[in-house]
Formats: sequence, structure tokens, C-alpha cells
Amino acid sequence: MNKPSRTLSFISLTLLSVVFTLTLALLNTVRFDDSLRAIFNRDHGLYDQALSERSQSYLLNVLPLMEPLQSEPSDRDDLRARALEQLDLAYAYLNVGRYLERYACVSISLEQILLLRERVAEGGNQPFLFDELSQVLSCYSLINRNQNELKANMIERALVASRSNQFWMNVGIIVVYALAIMLWFLLELQHRRGHKSETEKKAWQNRAMTDHLTSTYNRMALHESLENLVSEWPDSQNTVGLVFYDIDHFKQFNDTFGHVAGDDALRDVTAAVNALLPGHTEHFRFGGEEFFIVNHGQSHAEVVKLAEQMLAAVQDLNIHHPKSTTGILTVSVGVYMLEQREYSVDELIKKVDQLLYVAKQHGRNRVVDEFVSHEEA
Repeated sequence: MNKPSRTLSFISLTLLSVVFTLTLALLNTVRFDDSLRAIFNRDHGLYDQALSERSQSYLLNVLPLMEPLQSEPSDRDDLRARALEQLDLAYAYLNVGRYLERYACVSISLEQILLLRERVAEGGNQPFLFDELSQVLSCYSLINRNQNELKANMIERALVASRSNQFWMNVGIIVVYALAIMLWFLLELQHRRGHKSETEKKAWQNRAMTDHLTSTYNRMALHESLENLVSEWPDSQNTVGLVFYDIDHFKQFNDTFGHVAGDDALRDVTAAVNALLPGHTEHFRFGGEEFFIVNHGQSHAEVVKLAEQMLAAVQDLNIHHPKSTTGILTVSVGVYMLEQREYSVDELIKKVDQLLYVAKQHGRNRVVDEFVSHEEA
């Protein structure tokens, strides 16, 4: 099982807190929702009261029209039409089944609105029925008063429920955060243990894959790298160059100066080569005084130039070697660029090893690649 990362532990803490908080809020909202629905219910809520209030407003709109209608009834057809329209609307908004069931005055008020409408429709200089209008307005007051009392009771219950829900939601949020922090602490503890274990594992892997003398990768690491390379090749879009180099006459150097000096020479040579290697380049100790380089992303000319720089860098170390024809320690280098075809690991090693052999056969202290003939070498 993979260890949880630190990022995952923080994300888990955040998500857990958010999910539990939203869940509590949702549960409390659902419980509070019934009270809210009651206030805005069509049967006994704000919507219901709005009907009676609109009916009342339409009825009151008729009053300013009555005086001009009675003073000049023959020239006021437009006013009469407007008054009739307002009375029709007042009747329609009051003629609601629940009003008729709940309030006895509604039926009487509807009859009086019709009577008022008849008087307006008949025209002529007839007295307006102000007493009937007053009774209708009293009915409106009764409806509105009862509705306000009902709403006040519902709002009171809603507020009580809200306070209770808020208390329990706060308690729930505190508990959730406590649990979330506890979970985060456990995840963080697990992360640190896992990180320590992973660090130790990587340290052992690095030691297993590293040559202790030169600090380059060892031959086991080389085989693993080449196996990964051939598994992706030739689908990879990058160019790959292989460089195989060998320290010339190294056995004689050890015989002359001893193995301690030989070890120092190996470290100095590999350090000089490492200083030249670009990124995405791996350096391996193949065995003894032989070293292998896998270069990614550079052209053939650039890899050959790198090999020539390696040659010069080793010469610049000026390590005395009386058994060498140059009097100093030198290296021979083979360079092979991969083609767009399939390879095996052994074939790759053999290809570049053959080029290194050519360099040694033709005098050492030189670079040979697959495009250089034996005579040119």
C-alpha cells in the first residue's frame, strides 16, 4: 500500500471538514425548511395574504373615480370602464376558496362588491354605497389581522427552531473539526513514518546502484538503464548516444604505483569526466577501468565533441604514467549513436565495445565512432 503524501493528508483534512460541515448544514436546513415553507405557503402564508391585499388595493382604486363619475356621468365612459375593471379585479382576488371557507365575511363582501359594480355600470347620479364599501374594508382588515397573527406564530416557531439548529450545528462542526484534525494527525504520522522508510529505502537502493570508489553508477544500474532504454526504443523521440571509455595501460599504472594510486587516478578521471557531462546523461562504471556513458538528447556531432572533451580533460590532469607512450594517463573512447530499430542490451554494449576496441587497436588516446573507418582511426 502506498504511503499517503503530505498533500493528500491536507486535502483529506479539508475535504472531510467541508463534507461534514455541509452535511450538518444541509440536515439543519431541511429541518428548518418546513418552517420556511409554512410562512410562504399558498394556503396560509405570505402568498395567501397578498391576494387579499391586492383585492383591497383594487377596490380602493375605485374611490378617486367616483366623484367625477357622479358629477358628469355622461362624459365619463372611460372612467367607468376603469372603475369596472378595478372592481372585477377586486372581486377575483377575494373570491378564493380558502377565504370563503375560513372567513364568513368574505361571501358578504363579494356580494357587496358586485352591488357596487352594478351601481357603477348603471351610471347616472346614484349614491355610492359607502356603507357596503366600509364592510368590505373591515373584512379585509380581519383577514390581514388573522394572517399576520398566523405568520407571527410561524416566525416565532421558526426562530426557536433556528436557534436550536444553530446550536447543534455548531456542536457538530466542532466535533467534525476535532475528528478531522485527529485524522490529519494520524495521516501525518503515517506520512512521516512512510517518508522515513522511503528515504531509507532510496538510500539503500542508491548504495546498491552506486560504485563506492568513483561514485558513478555501477554495472547493475547500467543494465537496468539499458533495459529501460531498449523497452522504449525506437518509439522514443530523443536521440541517444553511447560512450564507452577505458583508461589506457591501467594495469601497468597499478603495477608501477600501486592500487592506492590507481584508485586515486580512477576518482580523478571520473571527476573530470563528470564535470563535462550535460543533463540527462548517466555515468556508469562498467568494470575495472572501463566506464560507460548514456547520453540523451544530443546529436551525433555533439556526442563526439563531448568524447573529445573527455579525452582532453583526462590529459589535462597530467597524471604521470611512465608506461604510456605519451608519458601521462590517457583514455580511449568509443561512440555509438542508436538507430531507429530495435536492440537488445547485449547488442548495444557489443556495438560500442567494438568501437572502443578499434580505438585501442589504433594507438589509444583517441575517439572512434561508427562513421570512422579503421584506417582513419
